Amino acid sequence: MIPKQDAFKKRQKDTGWGYAVAHIIPFVFIYYSITRRTITPLMYAIIGNLLIGFSFGYIYKTLNPDYLEPRLKDYARTLGYVITPILAKKGIEKARIYGKSKLS
Repeated sequence: MIPKQDAFKKRQKDTGWGYAVAHIIPFVFIYYSITRRTITPLMYAIIGNLLIGFSFGYIYKTLNPDYLEPRLKDYARTLGYVITPILAKKGIEKARIYGKSKLS
């Protein structure tokens, strides 16, 4: 297990979009969570994608025209790919701020 102080120091180096975009790739978020000892970015991405899924599912159930079905699934998938790095970046920033407060 990685000591907390080392994990907090590693979080301070995560200022770019690298790991945020990499959250799209399976198991990268697990590696990030273990090495940084935080699940904040993962939780932001999961909750955001659940909200997208439920929203599009609700729209599908209420509207349900046949011509929208294939498009709606593609829109939801594309939106998930776009929103995941943004939400992960927000979670990384929150984890950095928390780590910085613990290092002080």
